[in-house]
Amino acid sequence: MKSVAGQSAFTVRSTETDQSGQATLPALVGYMQEAAWDNTATMGISMYELLERGLTWVLQRMRVEMFRYPKHREGITVETWASGRERVFLHRDFRVYSADRELLGQATSVWLVMDVVKRQMASVPDFITAIEVVPGQEPLPFAKGKLPQLEQVSYEQQMPVRWHDIDLNRHVTNTRYLQWVLETLPVEVLEKQQLQEIDIIFKAETTLGDSVLATAGPAEEANTFLHKLTSLESGKELVQAKTKFGS
Repeated sequence: MKSVAGQSAFTVRSTETDQSGQATLPALVGYMQEAAWDNTATMGISMYELLERGLTWVLQRMRVEMFRYPKHREGITVETWASGRERVFLHRDFRVYSADRELLGQATSVWLVMDVVKRQMASVPDFITAIEVVPGQEPLPFAKGKLPQLEQVSYEQQMPVRWHDIDLNRHVTNTRYLQWVLETLPVEVLEKQQLQEIDIIFKAETTLGDSVLATAGPAEEANTFLHKLTSLESGKELVQAKTKFGS
């Protein structure tokens, strides 16, 4: 069996917008993951199929570039395809289009398979490796290498992990991590500038009852910030990220 590209349509809802009426980045990433779910379901490798075998998909890294944010009630299409495989790392790309085919944004992502009982990464099972990866479009340049370490902490917040932060995998959902990363920044940055790029690495999971320390500070590049989320219960680094803003 060969992999196939997929596309899913969405309409931006009012609960998914910011104060300017534009879709938030966590909402857009949520659309991308829903499109990925739809696409993997056509090949019999969705999260539900994995859960039946005691496995699940987890997002390891994602880099998103946004050129324009869709507005409330605007219809968009998310196209997605499996773009490559390296040992236990499975690559998936996304492009987001408006109704008239304006390219609004694009993203690359890296996924792993996790054993839901042992709570650790697992080898990619045969029923997934049996699918030949045939990219639906030219693969996007994927993020690789390490991100710079956050050394100068200028902003920090403490986030308690609550019931609605937990997803089907019984840990904090990655879009919530993304939200916490952005909310650490001061209002004047979020209000006056537009998030253009984010590169985020998910390093460890955390669960209900924990508290997360979110920290951020300026990077060497202008209008760019480095971020880190840390579990206050275990001391583990949960997330590392880099954001870039523009006018």
